[in-house]
Amino acid sequence: MQAVLDRAIERYRREQFLRAANAEYQALRGDSKAWADGIEERALWEQTDADGLDPK
Repeated sequence: MQAVLDRAIERYRREQFLRAANAEYQALRGDSKAWADGIEERALWEQTDADGLDPK
């Protein structure tokens, strides 16, 4: 019984996390300036991948 309860709680925790993350992304997309800033920042971080290592 405890294992079932533990799995249910973990599933609930994960669902709550994903709902909150989705809500934050939706709010971010609603702010075009903030969204553009985020895209620009991600583009800068992607340059760090140019280290010559295999991406595997």
